[in-house]
Amino acid sequence: MRKMETKEKAEAESEAPVPDNDNCTSMEDLDKLECELNAKRLEFEADADVSELEATADQLEQVMENMETLLLDVEQLRDSCSDQASELLQVAANLRQQQEDLRKNYTQLSQELQEIMDSVEDLFDTKNAFEAKEKEAEKLNRLL
Repeated sequence: MRKMETKEKAEAESEAPVPDNDNCTSMEDLDKLECELNAKRLEFEADADVSELEATADQLEQVMENMETLLLDVEQLRDSCSDQASELLQVAANLRQQQEDLRKNYTQLSQELQEIMDSVEDLFDTKNAFEAKEKEAEKLNRLL
């Protein structure tokens, strides 16, 4: 809004009557014109400075809005990461429990397998001993 006021003011001033320099003959008139010129220049520079400040203020406002958006995004990401971290901790605890259960089952199955292997070995020993006794009995039968 200030930009429009400044623009309208500049247009109004540009339409203002300009003193006729041909009628100025005295130094006093020249000094007056120079003072008016300097005043107009300062006014124009002030208007330009205000315009630049307004543009800078608009840019700062846009930067602030962008920063607020980024902060909201960061907050959402932090919450999401926190939730995922909690889930991962739970999954890790479950996996540790499953690993412990599997380790116990493996130990138990290994012991059972060893017992079965020992039983099979005993059975083979018994079978071999029985076969040896059978052969010996056959030999004795032949001798008799």
